[in-house]
Parts: sequence; structure tokens; C-alpha cells
Amino acid sequence: SHRVPSLVSLEETKLYTGVEYDLSRENYRETIARVTRKLLRYILDNSEDDTKSLFLIIKIISDVLQFQGSHKHEFDSRWKSFNLVKKSMENRLQGKKQHIRALLIDRVMLQHELRTLTMEGCEYKTSHQEMIRDLLCLSTSSYGQVRSKAQQAFFTALGTYNFCCRDIIPLVLEFLRPDRQDVTQKQFKGALYCLLGNHSGVCLANLHDWDCIVQTWPAIVSSGLSKAMSLEKPSIVRLFDDLAEKIHRQYETIGLDFAVPEKCIEIAIMLQKSEHPSSSFTGLRSEEIQLGIQRQKEKNTEALRNYENLVNMLLDCVEQRNLPWKFEHISIGFLSLLLRDDRILPVRAIKFFVQCLNHDAIVVRKVAISAVAGVLKQLKRTHKKVPICPYEISGNPKPSNIQAGDRPDNQWLHYDSQSLPKTKEAWEACCFVEKTHWGYYTWPRTMTVYAPAEHQPKLGRRRDELTEAEQIIYDHFSDPKFVEQLIKFLSLEDRKGKDKFNPRRFCLFKGLFRNFDDAFLPILQPHLEQLVADSHESTQRCLAEIMAGLIRGSKHWTFEKVEKLWKLLCPLLRTALSNITVETYNDWGTCIATSCESRDPRKLHWLFELLLESPLNGEGGSFVDACRLYVLQGGLAQQEWRVPELLHRLLKYLEPKLTQVYKNVRERIGSVLTYIFMIDVSLPNTAATKSPRIHEFTARILENLKPLMEADEEIQNHVMEENGVGEQDERTQGIKLLKTILKWLMASAGRSFSTAVTEQLQLLPLFFKIAPVENDNSYDELKRDAKMCLSLMSQGLLYPQQVPLVLQVLKQTARSNSWHARYTILTYLQTMVFYNLFIFLNNEEAVNDIRWLVIKLLEDEQLEASKMAATTLSGLLQCNFLTMDGPMQTHFEQLCKMRLPKKRKRDLGAAVDTIPSGDLVKRHAGVLGLSACILSSPYDVPTWMPQLLMDLSAHLNDPQPIEMTVKKTLSNFRRTHHDNWQEHKQQFTDDQLLVLTDLLVSPCYYA
Repeated sequence: SHRVPSLVSLEETKLYTGVEYDLSRENYRETIARVTRKLLRYILDNSEDDTKSLFLIIKIISDVLQFQGSHKHEFDSRWKSFNLVKKSMENRLQGKKQHIRALLIDRVMLQHELRTLTMEGCEYKTSHQEMIRDLLCLSTSSYGQVRSKAQQAFFTALGTYNFCCRDIIPLVLEFLRPDRQDVTQKQFKGALYCLLGNHSGVCLANLHDWDCIVQTWPAIVSSGLSKAMSLEKPSIVRLFDDLAEKIHRQYETIGLDFAVPEKCIEIAIMLQKSEHPSSSFTGLRSEEIQLGIQRQKEKNTEALRNYENLVNMLLDCVEQRNLPWKFEHISIGFLSLLLRDDRILPVRAIKFFVQCLNHDAIVVRKVAISAVAGVLKQLKRTHKKVPICPYEISGNPKPSNIQAGDRPDNQWLHYDSQSLPKTKEAWEACCFVEKTHWGYYTWPRTMTVYAPAEHQPKLGRRRDELTEAEQIIYDHFSDPKFVEQLIKFLSLEDRKGKDKFNPRRFCLFKGLFRNFDDAFLPILQPHLEQLVADSHESTQRCLAEIMAGLIRGSKHWTFEKVEKLWKLLCPLLRTALSNITVETYNDWGTCIATSCESRDPRKLHWLFELLLESPLNGEGGSFVDACRLYVLQGGLAQQEWRVPELLHRLLKYLEPKLTQVYKNVRERIGSVLTYIFMIDVSLPNTAATKSPRIHEFTARILENLKPLMEADEEIQNHVMEENGVGEQDERTQGIKLLKTILKWLMASAGRSFSTAVTEQLQLLPLFFKIAPVENDNSYDELKRDAKMCLSLMSQGLLYPQQVPLVLQVLKQTARSNSWHARYTILTYLQTMVFYNLFIFLNNEEAVNDIRWLVIKLLEDEQLEASKMAATTLSGLLQCNFLTMDGPMQTHFEQLCKMRLPKKRKRDLGAAVDTIPSGDLVKRHAGVLGLSACILSSPYDVPTWMPQLLMDLSAHLNDPQPIEMTVKKTLSNFRRTHHDNWQEHKQQFTDDQLLVLTDLLVSPCYYA
């Protein structure tokens, strides 16, 4: 009965190869196994504590079962070593061929070993069966070490011999029977380990076979009824946890309905009749084909019977009153795995899961919520679709080539407040397209939309029109007490501070309102009104989940029902948004974003009009204003290109309010602006967007920021964090506006699809003027944001036509009175050039401008700016953006020859002149230029370097800061060239080496 039925002859045929080693022709493996078995029985009966002998027996059984000349783990190790040797000795010119002879011999040997290992397990004989049973006996021994070693051999054998698992499972499950009194705790534990398996081997509890899991899963659950076992022991509890977790992680749905398509049979017959390759097979008669089909149907019927039996057996286990709670949870988890796409769950299980929605244990309720949502998906009725022609609807011909963006043929999908479906006739005449991406690039080959309501499944069905499964759900959710208890449970807090909008709960309510339309709305309405009045985090989250489910579930409702729904929802939403808190604003954002995802915006016009009702009205303070914007942003962002009118309206509303004082509102406005301009991208074959344009908006902003851009004095953040009363001057308004614009540019850098446009680059002089030099967190918000914004903008892609504009801005700023600005343009220049290296290299004029700018700033009178210019020059030389040519070297050498002013004696009481003279600055610029050239080659010594080092050494005794620059350069040169100095010193003459040695080697004080 434990044999696998087969249509192939499995009779044993004995084959002998090689030399005749024994005239008896005896099978030594069987003899060793037989003798070992007798010894094992004797030891287990008389001296089970002789663990060393048992270890040896396990080793013998393992070798007899599996050793055919090599072990699998040793073979894997040799295969890995072979691949490493092969890779290290390969000749890439020869490709994968022409390996040395030793490698080929190793490969042939490995191939032979692989063949012998692969052949193992293709036969499952009686001797194999007896040895595996012996290993099972040892795997449930009284001694932990014996069990552990036996289980390793047992798991290897299970993975080697085909179908042995079916034979061994009943024997393992015998140890788990709750009515057995003769099973010890050690045997019980060993059996659980046998079911669990090892890390990478076979798991008996989770085989992809109905005949197996229909035995193992109920046995695992019913083992909890055992009175003889101490199920509370930590090791046993951990084993059951591991078993359940492994089954949940590895289980894959097992098929119920296997079928061979007619096309496959036709191809098989063609292959059989083909002459290339020719076959002696005569083909199947129609009777044989019908017999095969009949067997296939019987197998499918048996699989379905097993599926239903497994569900009923697990339910029988759960309904046992004395089953411990842990095993009840395990059983419910197993039941949840049996939900399928192709078969509705049995009615008894559906009723169980619906009742579990109000179970006392939160773990069970979570599983039940997911399961009932899945059942509702199974019960979903198919909605009819009809083909349409979008070009006929738009009244425009099909374009000759594909063009993305807003075109005449897709404008009928846009949200238009003048033609919203606000009546039943307009609603039914409107052609709703739910998918947001349809029509933006092009239309599907066959465009389908949902058919009119009269061709769809009936809404508002009576109870007697429902199926048995639907009646169970209908009865429970029509019960006010059941719904009241469910809402109470859903309003409870689970994990303080970690709870979020739960998509499973959302799917539950979406399924309810999709399958039963508004049948449950009268019962839920008082609960919704009660929830919205409670500002607690968990109740608000529950309300958000239900409302999102309502909005999404009403997709196929009639106009009358949808209009009635929004009359209920709009007041609730207004109240909820006015009561929003720090803990719940994320949940409401998710609620609205989920509601609007893949939905035609014209269907949701009530929602969008509500959200656009003055979001910054000040009611509730700045936090509530920011939250309203966040929620609105979540809804509009889902609609992308289909709501240009709403985006224009929102931008028009926000523009006068950009001078917000509150930081949280500014940040949110910056984020909202990013999404408003998200679709404004300039790509090939893309039509101009109807949504707001960045360049138009930025041009208006530049006009408002003129007072700041034209001012020479330093801009300080003197705007207090409160709304001032009365008129404020243009400068104060400009600073507040600038703060919001900085937030927008920072948010855009990481989210938008395009980099800064030309108008935005015109803001750079202002940012250079504000950004601080040092990294200090004590700086105010304006300075920190300006520094961050410059950093992000410098990393953006520049279009070739923007390069002259940016360089003009940098040149203009280089003449600024503020050394902070002159310093900042150098840090900006470094990043900008490296991120756009090839664009600049393709423009010779731009390279010359940058060269001039950097060399010019070497002569800056501010030491910090000139040092940064030297660092920038060194980097540009190192990446070969600039080259160290004769004119550059001559220029620096001439600057180095500038005469220094003579030292004048000063009176003791006279003030010290701290401003360096122009000649000293130029001389220092020459030294900085030479230093930059030297430090640009840290790993080699070009031909021009020895002379530059000699030139530099002549300035070692110059006044500060020249002396410090020379010392630092020589120190860095010594550090970077130390490792390969023996090679590098070949580039120097003896005289140069002598001078260099004096400079680089520290004097010995004890000479």
C-alpha cells in the first residue's frame, strides 16, 4: 500500500561489471546491512547507552546507503576547487578551450563522480527501506547526540531516494498520535525534528504532494491533544514554532486540476511521425489516449477530495474544545494557506474565518482579516468590458508616430470642471478609464472599458439571490452586534507608535463594498460618525481604512449610490482632516492616495473639490495646514498627468502663500510644488504638458526676489517664526519667499524627472551670497538650506545650452565683494564639472573659461578662497579636465618671481597691518599654482614635476603664508610618493635629488 503506483516495470535486474571478486556473487551491501541491523536491535534492547557503538552503526548505515565512491559534500567541494583552478589557469585568448591536460583529467573524473551520484536513489529497494527505518528509529533515540547524528543521515537519505518520503511519513506521524501512551518525550521531540528537516534538505511536513500534507498537517495540529507530552517545554514550543514558520515560508500552492492541452498532444503525434529523428514507436490508439485522459480526471478528482478533506480535518481539529491555543493558531495558519485562485474555499471554512474576525486573540483576527479579504476576492463577480476607439471619442485622427504627453486625442481623459459627470445621464454617458498610464504614451492595441451598468452583474441583490458562501458573509455583516464588536476590535491599538494604515483591513472593506455594494452602509454609518468624533490614533486609523475601502469598493456602483455615498463621506472627511494629529496624518495621506490610485479622476470629483477647499485656511494652526496639503498631495500625485486643471488651481492658490512663516508649512509647500511640476519634462517625442510649467513659475519668483538679488549687503535671517501684523517690507517678504523656494528646489532634486531649468539657475548668485563656508549646524535655516541646495544643484545634469549661463553666473560672482561667495563658487564648480565632465569637455570655450576662472581666483586676497582655488585646480588637473602645459607653468613661475615688499620697522605702539600686499598675494598665487600641479599627480612623477619642485623649494624661506604652503606641499609629496620612491627618483638628476633630500629628510638633532 505504501508503494508508488507506476506504469513502468520496476523489477530488479542484477548487473555485474569489472573483475570477478567473489564466486558467490553475493551483494555485500545487503549482507552488511543485515548484520548491522541485528547488532542495532541487540544494542537497543540491551545497552542503549552505548552511544559510541550507535555512532559507528549510523556511520555504517550512512555509507552503505549513500557511498558510491564519493560523498556529495566532498564532491561539491572538489567541484568548487576545480572551478577556481580552471579560472586561475585559463587562457582568455583561447576562450573556453585549450585547457591543460591535468585540468581535463580532473573534469572527466568529476563528470564520472557526478554520474554515480546522480544514479543514486533512482531505485528504492526493500533494503533501502529497512535502513531508512533504522535511521528513523535512531533519530527518535533517548540520547540527543545519537538523535542528531542519525537525523543528519536520515535527511540525506530522504533527499537521495525517490518517493521514500511517502513511505516514511506514516511511521514518523505514529509518534505524534495523541492517543499513544507509550511514546516518550525524546521520541516525540525526535519525530518533530524529522518532520522539520535540516536547513537545505527535504521537509517532510511540507512536501509538494496532496497525499503527504493531508497526513502531516492534521497530525501536527492534533498532537497538541496529547496528554502524555509536556507541550509547554521551551524546546518543544520552539520546534512547533519552527515547523509552522517553515511551512508558511516554503509552502507553494499544489495544483488541483492538471490537464494536457490538445496542442501538446498534436505536437507529440507530429514528433512521433517525424523521420528526423526517426522512432520505432508505433503511436497510441484512441482507446489508449482516452484511458490516459480518464486516469488524469481520476487523479484530479482525488486531488480535490484530498484538498477538501484537509480543510475539514483542520477544522475538526480547531473545534476540539481541549486543543491548546497555540495549536489552534497553527491550524488557522494552515487553513489560511489553503486559499486558492482556482477554487473557492469550502463553505464551512468561510464561516469559520468570518466568525474568527471577532476572535479574542489578535493573531487569529489578523489571519481572519486576510483570509476573508481573500475569500471576497474569490467571490468577486466578473465585470463585462467592451472595446472602444479613443480616436473616435476625441474626434482626432490617429497620429502617424508615437508622441508622449498631452495630445488632442487624450485630452478627453483630463479632469475638466466644466464637464464633470454630476448627473445620472452625464455619469452613464461618460467613458471612464481607470488606468492612469493609458493614453499618455499611446493607446492599447485593443482599448477596453467597463460596459454600461445594465450589462454588469446585478447590484442590490436580495439574500436569496446570493450563493451559499455569500450568504454567510451577508448574514454576519448584516448583524449589528457582530459589526459593533468588529469595529471595537479594529479600533484597538496593536503596537504603540508602530501601527500604520493596514492594507489587509482596507482590502477586507473594499471586498465587502465591491461584492455587496451598499448593503452594509446603513449599519456602518453610525459607527463611522462615532469614529470620526474620536481623535485617538487607533480609531482614526480604523476610520481611514474603512473609508479607503468604501471609496475603492464603490467602483461599479450606480450614480445614485455613489452620490449618496459622497454626501455621507464629505462631512466625515472634513471633520477628520480638522482633527488630524501627528500620529494620524500619515494614515490619512495613505488613505487618500490609496483611494485615488488607478481611478478615473472624474469619478472622484467630489473628493478633489473637497480637498482643494482652501487647505491653508489656518484653522487648527500650521500643523493642520501642512497635513491638509500632505493629504491633497497624496491624491493628486496618483493622478499624475490627468489633472492639469487641478494643478493650475492649486498653484494659483499657493503662489500668494509662498511667504509662509512656519517651517513645517514651507517644507510641505516645497514638496507639493515638486509634484505640481512633476510632469513638466523635456524629452524627445514628448508634447508640451498642459500642467504648470517650471520656467513660467520661476520667472515670476525671480521678479519677486529682485530686492534680494540686487542688494549688496549680506542677507541675514531676521524673520521671526510668527506671523507679523501689518505691512512688511519687500526684503522681509523676499527672505520668507526664498526659504520656501529653497525647500522646493531641495525636494525636487531627489524626486523630479528633470534637473534645474535655465530660470532656476538664475537663482545661483543669490545662493552663493547666502551659503556659509563652514559646516556648522548652529547656522540658521536659511544658510543651511542654501548650502544644501547648492550641493544638490551642482550634482544635476546640465544641458549644453545651459553651460554658458552657469559660467557667466560664476564669473559674475567671482567679482563679488563677499569672499564667502567667491569661496562657494569653487566648491560648486568642482562638483558641477565632475558630474558633467563630458558635456564640458565637448565645449572648448567652456574649458578655457573654467581655466581662467580658477587661475584668477588663485590671486584672491582672501587666503581661504585662494587655497580652495588651488584644491580645485589640482582636482581638474588630476582628472585631465585641464592639462599642465607650458603657458600655465610659465604663468605660475612669473607670479612666483614677484618681488616682496621690504620689511619696515614699526613703532611698538603702531597697529599691525593684517592686509597682505598685492605683490605678496600674487607671489602666493604662483606658489599655490605650482603646488596644485605637483599634488595633481600623487602616484607618478611626470617630466615637468622635478623642475616645479625645485622652483617651489626656492620659496621655503618666504614669509607666511607662502612658507606654510610650500611645507605642506612637500610633506604631501613625500607621503604620496613614499611607497614607490625607488622608481620615482629615477626622474630626478643627482643635483635635484640632493636638494630634495635636504628638504624632505628631517635633520638629526644628535648628529
